[in-house]
Parts: sequence; structure tokens; C-alpha cells
Amino acid sequence: MYPARVAVVAKIESELGPVVASAVHAIRAAIPVYRSLQGAQLADVEAIAYWSLRRLMALWAHGDRTIDDRDHSRFRAIGAARAADGRPLADVLRAYRVASSVFVRHVTTEYLDVLEPPDIAELGLGVLDAIDAISEEIIGAYVIAREQLTSNRAQAHAALLDDLLAARHNSPGTVSDRSRELDLKLPTHPNLLVVQSTDPGRPMSDDTVESLALAVGLVPPDRTAPSGQRSHLCTRREQRAIVLLPPSIHRAEADLACRDLMLRGCLVERSTIAGISSSWRLASEALDTAPDHAFDDRALLDQGDGQLLALLTARPTADTNEVVRSVLGPLAEAANEHILQGLSAFIATGTATAAATRLQVHPQTLRYRLRRAQELTGRDPRSAWHRLALDTAIQLRQLG
Repeated sequence: MYPARVAVVAKIESELGPVVASAVHAIRAAIPVYRSLQGAQLADVEAIAYWSLRRLMALWAHGDRTIDDRDHSRFRAIGAARAADGRPLADVLRAYRVASSVFVRHVTTEYLDVLEPPDIAELGLGVLDAIDAISEEIIGAYVIAREQLTSNRAQAHAALLDDLLAARHNSPGTVSDRSRELDLKLPTHPNLLVVQSTDPGRPMSDDTVESLALAVGLVPPDRTAPSGQRSHLCTRREQRAIVLLPPSIHRAEADLACRDLMLRGCLVERSTIAGISSSWRLASEALDTAPDHAFDDRALLDQGDGQLLALLTARPTADTNEVVRSVLGPLAEAANEHILQGLSAFIATGTATAAATRLQVHPQTLRYRLRRAQELTGRDPRSAWHRLALDTAIQLRQLG
């Protein structure tokens, strides 16, 4: 027993909350993958920090550097859990080093006057020994768990997409490493497709997901493909399927496949790997709120529809600039100003003839501009939903 250490540990125990908060803050500042953790995952990091620092203090106070069998077991469980949620091994181990440095710095800053040099030396050596033992257990369990996960490729691919949807990966290097491990070649700007049955009572089955993959020319999730060929991912969330598609799969192909399978959904094109989580929320919320007539001439909503619905439902993520950009597209360019004017006049007057009169052009000229507007935006201004989207985007553009 070391009285000075015991006294310091007792004082630290009374202020452990702020010490842990500082450690977690330092971890999130130093390690990008930890910055996206929220809710239960962040609480888990805090709980592990509390337990780890308490164990370290107890060992130091009693002059013991050896973690026991229960400690070994718990760190093995942590290693397996981090493998399952896809957190990179290097980042997990670094988190322990960062937290330990915060603790040692706190002790040496606040209690140097009541400790002897051997106490400080033993604290540093104890931390090094503990990190060495922790690393061994975590690495071993992590490697075994990853091997088990990757042995079932379909499950591992779905787990990777689940991680991307939850924003657990925001490092291109991490995604690249896991893709290589799983024989994937993911595009840098994939399309994200979220679909559900047109019949609310029909669940989304594995067979339906497989049929959708086949319909757009992809290898279904439960079949093997030569190394490096798979460029898509599939997973399911309750009544919906989520598919990460290569950009070579065009909207028309996906829309036709969904019609044939009696699905409706939302396709967000050319997302980024880091932006998949945001694209998922946009698409999912669009399906939650879109009226039936938004699907009158198609099976799939697009990013413009999602942005419009976010605005109409007053979601905090609504972005008026994105509504203009994603709904009008090339129509907002200066070279197409005359086409935009024709479309605006048509929406305001209700007929091509009245719009032509307002702009003092021939009705055929106005009809040509309307056809070009539809070609450039993919939206028919005669459709109630598309007219609403176009009118809203035009008004927002004018408001600047």
C-alpha cells in the first residue's frame, strides 16, 4: 500500500467525471473516426474510459502492474466488439494511448507536490505495461472476429454498408482498407438507392433484394464474384432495402427495375463515401413524407425531391440552395435563361399559349422551351408534383 498514491486516487475519484470528459474530448479531437460517434456508441466510449481509468488507478495505488483475468476477458470482448462495428484497430489502440496520456498529465500537473519521483515513475511504467497487455488482448480478439465476419461475405458487405449509413467511417483510408479486405471496388461517387414495396403490408425480403440486383445487372448479395468485381453493397432496414450502386447504373435502369418489382424509392446520385449517411437520411425522410402523386410517372424520387420535401417539412437539414441546384440543374445556367423564362411563364399562366403571349414569342417556340426544360430537369411541368418542385426552385432562385 502506498499512502500518497491512495490519497491521490481518492481525490481523483471525486473528480473523475471531468477527467473522463477531458479524455473523451481528447480522443475525439485526435482520432477522426470517433468524432462521428453519438448516443449509445459515445456512452460506450465514456463507460470504457471510466472503467479503464479506475482499474489503472487501483493498480497504481497498490503497486501492481498486472491486469487480472477479468481485465483480459473484458478487453478481448472490447476487441471483438470493435471488429463488429468496423472501428479501425489502429484507432482503437490509439484511443487508449490518448486517454492514458490525459490521465498521466492530470496526475503530474495537479498532484506533483504530494508524490515522490518513484510514484510518478511507477505511474508511467504502469501505463506502458497496461497498454501493452491491453493491445495484445484487443488485437487478438479483433483479428479473430474480423476473420469470422469476413468469412460470410454477404454479411460482411452488409455490415460495411451499415457502418457507412451510420457515419462510422469518415476516413477514405479506412473504407479503402475494408474494401480491399472484402474484395470490393467501391466507386468514389456511388449512387444510393433506398426502396420499399408499393404495398405497405409486403415486407422487403432477401429475394426481392436479389431480384433488384439482377434486374440492374449486378451480382446478388449472397453470390460470389471474382475478386475486385463487386462494386455495390446491399443491406436492409425494417421495410426498406438500401443499395449502394456504381454510377454506371443509370436512373432509367433502376426506375424500370423498381416498376417491374412493384417497388418505389429514392435514388441519390453521385454521393461521396463520406456523404452516404446524409444521402441515406435524405432518401429515407423523402419516402416518409412524399405524397402518392409524387410517384405518378415514375418509381423513384431523386435528390431534388428529397431536398424539396426537407424544405416543405421544415427539417433542420433543409438547404434552399440545394433545392435550386438539384431541381433546376442545368436550367439554372446562364445559357438556358430563355428556357427558364419560358418555364416560369408557363407555370404562372397555366398554358403554353398564355405564356407565349406574355413573353411575346410564338406558341411553338414556347412549347420547344418547355420540352427542353423537361429534358434538362427530368420534370414535366404539366405534372402537379413536378410543377410544385420547379416553381419552388424558381422562386427560391429569384429570392437569391
